[in-house]
Amino acid sequence: METLGDVIKFLNRVGEGDAVKWLNKLNVVEYQAQLIEKMSDFCTTMITAINQILKARVGRILPEKWQADLLRVRDGFAALQPLASRMIPQALKELDAKLRVLQALVYKGEIHTVATGKGRAEVWREAEAYLIERPLRDAPKQGTRFPSLHAEKQHETILRRKYSKKGYPDLLGYKEKSPAFGKEKIFINIASFSSEITAKSARQMAGSTIFRAFGNETALATKPGGSWAAGGFWGYQKVPGNAEEWRQLSAVLDEWNGNGFLVVLHLPEDLAMRMPGTNAWHGKIAEQFGQKRANQYLEGGGEQVIINLDEMLKTELNRIGEKVKATGQPASVEINGVKAQFYPSGWKDVEGVHGYSKPEGIDPPYATYTRELHDDELRNKVKERTIVNAARVERQTTSGSEQ
Repeated sequence: METLGDVIKFLNRVGEGDAVKWLNKLNVVEYQAQLIEKMSDFCTTMITAINQILKARVGRILPEKWQADLLRVRDGFAALQPLASRMIPQALKELDAKLRVLQALVYKGEIHTVATGKGRAEVWREAEAYLIERPLRDAPKQGTRFPSLHAEKQHETILRRKYSKKGYPDLLGYKEKSPAFGKEKIFINIASFSSEITAKSARQMAGSTIFRAFGNETALATKPGGSWAAGGFWGYQKVPGNAEEWRQLSAVLDEWNGNGFLVVLHLPEDLAMRMPGTNAWHGKIAEQFGQKRANQYLEGGGEQVIINLDEMLKTELNRIGEKVKATGQPASVEINGVKAQFYPSGWKDVEGVHGYSKPEGIDPPYATYTRELHDDELRNKVKERTIVNAARVERQTTSGSEQ
């Protein structure tokens, strides 16, 4: 990606236009007709030129082997000419798909201030427009390790381009409020991740271990009936060994889940054959700020998947989970090759304990000056040339939220 970033920088340097805007608007498919026509004309030109060479005196005195080689080249162009109308559209389609990915990675430069010391003027610096490996990664709050991906409404086009995939969970299906994003509702599933989200097919999920904590209603987790054994969000691979590890790494707020029990699924190696629709989104878990209990902060950093489990499997997991909640007894079953273990966690320090000694300076990002200005204070590169030339820096960080 560094080479592509250099391209954007170069275009910004040599031209007065907006290179990022140009790249985002580029649509190679609209040139299809011209390309087919040019290719056809090129083939015709080469065929005509070779025929004229062979008819000319110089062509007639060429060795027979060379004449035969020229005939093969001519016939090759004759065969290629009718193929252009089929090959070029397909090639453009593939190129356009790659271009759409690149367009989703374009990061718009921003102007921000840098403190220069007591008694000295602030310096305006521009973060250069460039392509980054993980899009929408401008950290909502400096100093946090696992900030949420940007999941605001204004990013919907890019988010849908990246994270709408047939047969996979709908990450943009609904919106909720989050302390990390202020008053507006955001795409809460997207915000549950920190750093890039990757698609994992049923074949890629085969052999994995996933887990969920669940339990009855508690004084802090007040949802009637408590939490379900099966759902969309699952921890990935490493099962937590204690309450602190679960709360902090999975960033599960007290108000969401009172725990009490764990369900661990061991997905079979032939998952793709048994349950081909078991596709998932995978990534690191974002930090969480409490809403009902605003003084709770959980760092995140574990791994999670949002997964399309087979409906029959989910129904059976929930049925057994409710039985385990009622009896307090562990259970172990196998459902269509999926091995499921249910057992009491045995953790005593589950609620009202973890995440209440919040590190100094860690607050919901929209309570800060930094986050409020991150998308709005962009200056025009051409109009503000004198400011831009003061200095240039590059910065790459993250942003989103988790359940």
